[in-house]
Amino acid sequence: MDDTEIEGALRGFIVETILEGDDAGLDASTPLLEWGVIDSLAMVSLLDFIHRRFAVRIPDAEVLPRNFQTISAIGRLVKRAAQEPGDG
Repeated sequence: MDDTEIEGALRGFIVETILEGDDAGLDASTPLLEWGVIDSLAMVSLLDFIHRRFAVRIPDAEVLPRNFQTISAIGRLVKRAAQEPGDG
């Protein structure tokens, strides 16, 4: 899966589930935490989506603000997690 596919799936989930269909100009570089798009409840939903959609688990040690600043940052995190042994 390439970056565009990953980011597209993440954006789709965030728009439909977290923003309830209102994309509000959301793109790969939108500051999600700064704009309050992702809060603690949204984070739980997002991590569950990542596990279901990409068959990877994000280690607790990687659930850091820097990894969830933008859709691009989350996409990079998903790719890293997918390359780690023992995923799923």
